[in-house]
Amino acid sequence: MLKRFISMIVGILILAGVMLLNSTLVFSIAVTVVAMIGLYEFYHTLKQRDVHPIEWLGYIVTFGLIFIPYIPVATLRVILVMILPAALLVLFSASIFSNLKRNILDISVTVLGMIYVTYLFSFLIFTRQLENGTYYLWFILAGAWITDIFAYLVGMAIGKHHFSEISPKKSIEGCIGGIVGCALFFIGYSYYLNSIGFELNYIVMGIIGIVVSIISQIGDFAASSIKRYCKVKDFGNIMPGHGGVLDRFDSILFVAPFVYLLFSMM
Repeated sequence: MLKRFISMIVGILILAGVMLLNSTLVFSIAVTVVAMIGLYEFYHTLKQRDVHPIEWLGYIVTFGLIFIPYIPVATLRVILVMILPAALLVLFSASIFSNLKRNILDISVTVLGMIYVTYLFSFLIFTRQLENGTYYLWFILAGAWITDIFAYLVGMAIGKHHFSEISPKKSIEGCIGGIVGCALFFIGYSYYLNSIGFELNYIVMGIIGIVVSIISQIGDFAASSIKRYCKVKDFGNIMPGHGGVLDRFDSILFVAPFVYLLFSMM
C-alpha cells in the first residue's frame, strides 16, 4: 500500500509539472514517451501467447506522435489517411520476405498495438491543440481516474454483486459509484470553468460525465480481457503498486477520442 501511495504521488507530481509548464513540445514528448512504454508493454504481454509482433514499425509510428503539433493540418490529414495502408504494406512485405516467419497473427497484433496504444494516445495531443485544450484535458485525465477511485471506494464499501468474470474484483455497485463520481466531477469542474469565462451547461456536462465514466470502465475491462487472455496480472511494473503504463492509462485511452470529438464540435 505504501509503494502504491508513493508511486501515485510521484505520478501526480510529474503530470502536474508537465501540465504547468504549458509547453507544446514538453507535452508531446511526455505523451510520446508514455505511448512508447505502453506499446512495449502491449507487445511484451502478447508475446506470452507466442505472438511475435513486428515491434520496430510500431515504435517508429509511435515516435511520430512528437511531431503532431508541428505538422500542417492538411498534411496531417493525408498522413492519418495513409498511415494504416502504408503500415500494412510494410508488414505484409516483412512477412513475405521472411518466408512467412511472421504470420497473420503477428501482423494483426502489430497493427492492433498501433491502433490501441499509439492512435488512442494521439488524442491527448489533439485535445491539447484545441482552443482551451489544456482545460479540456482534465475532463479526460481526471474523469477516468475519478471513475477508478469512486468505483474502488464504493466497491470496497458496499460492493456485493460481481459485474464480470473478466475482472472478478469489480462490482456493479462499484461501477455505479464510478459513474456518479465522474458525473459530479464534470459538474464541479464545469462550475470552475464557468467562473473563468466558459459557458458550459451543467446538466449536459453531467450527462457527458456519465457517458465518459461508462466508456472509461469499458476501457478498463478491455485491458483486463487482454491480460486475462495472456494470463498476466499487470502489463508492467514501472509504477510500484499500480502496474505498468497501460494499467494506469487503459481507461484514458478510450475516453480521449470521445472528449476530443465532443469539444472539437463545440
